[in-house]
Amino acid sequence: EKSEKRKSDDEPVLLFKKKIFLKDDDREMDDVVAKDLIYKQALQSVISSEYPCTPEDAIRLAGLQFQVLYGDHNNSFHVTGFLLPNITDFVPKTLSGQRRVQEWETLILKEHEAMIGKSAEDAKTEYLNIVKQWAYYGTTFYPPCKSVGNKALPSKVVIGINYEGIRLLKPKTKGLISEHLFTEICSWASSSGTFAFEFGNQNESQKYTFETKQGSIIAATIQTYIDILVQMLKNGDDDDDEDYDESETGTTLSESSQ
Repeated sequence: EKSEKRKSDDEPVLLFKKKIFLKDDDREMDDVVAKDLIYKQALQSVISSEYPCTPEDAIRLAGLQFQVLYGDHNNSFHVTGFLLPNITDFVPKTLSGQRRVQEWETLILKEHEAMIGKSAEDAKTEYLNIVKQWAYYGTTFYPPCKSVGNKALPSKVVIGINYEGIRLLKPKTKGLISEHLFTEICSWASSSGTFAFEFGNQNESQKYTFETKQGSIIAATIQTYIDILVQMLKNGDDDDDEDYDESETGTTLSESSQ
């Protein structure tokens, strides 16, 4: 996936995002280039508040980010005012208003000072190890969309997809509305302007429909996860999903129209 972010000088920056994340799959951490790409994606997700974050975690992560960019703390350069022009690149969007910019800078500089001797690679690893503990890590979020005829849902929701299933979230806070595991999803379908999925069991099911231009992409992401999970079961690689019903996920679950 390719996204574009505008900086103050209107220079476009392209960010290529990984969309498929598997549980306990850290093979990319052994490859310097792959780890750097995953780190940059996680950093963007933190700063944009795509991943909700506490102020304490934000300061720790900003200190690690500082270490990656500038190396060890230098009292001659890393002084008050050093970060102020770029403070928004270090503080999550939804948290920035909770403190004065000078206070954020002071806390980040103090955090960075305690990291002397930590290599850039170790700082990236620690950054990722923190973010990977969060419930939303590895979730691909799609723009807020209107729910259609779903009385149990707010008028607008964010759809998130990860290796477990579908999450419906509140647009502003990313608060969880509901979670639907792949083992509970009966079918899904997409068109040029909608996405829908049905969940439940053979005796009772419910359908949610949404207006979104991302429907085909959401459906394709789900199908990719299903294909991988089914293949893992065939290979006997996933002991955590022994109760997964392959016949269900491989047939009735896969109902997609473009």
